[in-house]
Amino acid sequence: MGKYKKFFAIAVCSLLLFTVYFYRDPNRDITKGSGIILSPADGTVSYIKFYKDKNPEVFKDGNKYIINVSKYFPNGCYVIGIFMSPLDVHVNRAPISGEVVYVKHVDGSFYPAFLSDVEKTNERNIVIIKNGSEYVGIVQIAGFVARRCVLNIKEGDYIEMGERIGKIKLGSQTAVIIPANYNIIVEVGEKVYAGQTVIAVKRENN
Repeated sequence: MGKYKKFFAIAVCSLLLFTVYFYRDPNRDITKGSGIILSPADGTVSYIKFYKDKNPEVFKDGNKYIINVSKYFPNGCYVIGIFMSPLDVHVNRAPISGEVVYVKHVDGSFYPAFLSDVEKTNERNIVIIKNGSEYVGIVQIAGFVARRCVLNIKEGDYIEMGERIGKIKLGSQTAVIIPANYNIIVEVGEKVYAGQTVIAVKRENN
């Protein structure tokens, strides 16, 4: 019996240590500057897409979701999807400073993994931040199992670039929607860090 108790104790301690590690929220030296957009999440860039004259889309767990925010991006927009592994810090930060002008929550569904003939929906939050005449969007997308998105901001709030805005849990993704008058300076497969990595720079002729 002794060896089973030891194994159980090790398992419990390992789980506790992983939980503490997973929920870590380190302080950051936030990158400063004008005409830049920061990564809202730690993780790996999984896709970069451009949309013109249509609503942008995000992708997770084999699903595609249309984000009805094209009115904020009349000249088109880029969508950068950032995959957050369980080992990444899961705190999201504001990619720009500005006023939160739009927040929408979409409930997710929970089904056992072996069910394949049901429509599964990822929980997600959609946020639009306005700075001057420009808008930047953030989409938090949770996985089917750990399907919790936490958002600490609401419409009307003013937030600073790099400020904590919420978190999402295991197997998650954060997407950022960027106006067409910016140059994307990250690539698919690149590692990025919330509040530190510059992912887009405004073109000088805009």
